[in-house]
Amino acid sequence: MTVLVGVCCTDGVVIGADSMATSVHGSSGLMQITIDKIHVVGDRVIVAGSGSVGLGQRFVSIVEEHWKNKAFQQPPLVCAKSLSTHTIKDFKSTGLTPNPHTGFNYGALLAAPLIDKPHLIEYGILDFQPEIRQGKMNFLSMGSGQILAEPFLAFIKRVLWDDEVPNVKNAIFGVFWTLSHAIKCAPGNVGLPINIATLQKRGGQWKAEILDEEILQEQEQHIGVVEDRIRNLPIEVIEQAKAEKLPAPPA
Repeated sequence: MTVLVGVCCTDGVVIGADSMATSVHGSSGLMQITIDKIHVVGDRVIVAGSGSVGLGQRFVSIVEEHWKNKAFQQPPLVCAKSLSTHTIKDFKSTGLTPNPHTGFNYGALLAAPLIDKPHLIEYGILDFQPEIRQGKMNFLSMGSGQILAEPFLAFIKRVLWDDEVPNVKNAIFGVFWTLSHAIKCAPGNVGLPINIATLQKRGGQWKAEILDEEILQEQEQHIGVVEDRIRNLPIEVIEQAKAEKLPAPPA
């Protein structure tokens, strides 16, 4: 099971994921293992998947083929649709039929520079159709941990980002905090370590990279500071806050 978080920023894209996978026999879980759910293709493209590991391997392979064939030089929607078309065809080529309720049981987030602008594309779990995330819909979560992650991510957007599109630096903290919250509150099936990848310009060129452990540890420390300040907020501040009187009921 999985929780993915993606944010399209003013200067790039941030995608984060947990690292837990479950080995199963039929519908029964056997054991939990740690895997990498984020992949970087050609130093320019980030792929993170939710669902079947095998289908994820096939999607990454299709992304790699598109990269080699320079498909990422096409307009964003053309490239996004091509990836969807080839992936669905590949899935069906081995007899996989989408379930009416769960689809292919695989969805993905993809970040790439298209027409020299950063793009975040969601491929839905039910139908694997692409949606370009931008403007007010610039963030999302995916996977079994979505029910915990997305409301918290909305809180981050409202409070920390002031309902504006964040830059990559601020998004890294928000994504890490959201994943940390989801993992701590989930009853299982999602787990540490947290991995985060960024797409941003370095020396005038777009660069996709997975953040190292030191940067991630800094985010954990920042969360501790913020939570301590909230925890230690003097109760007098709350008690002394002026409350508006309720208006009188209509006669």
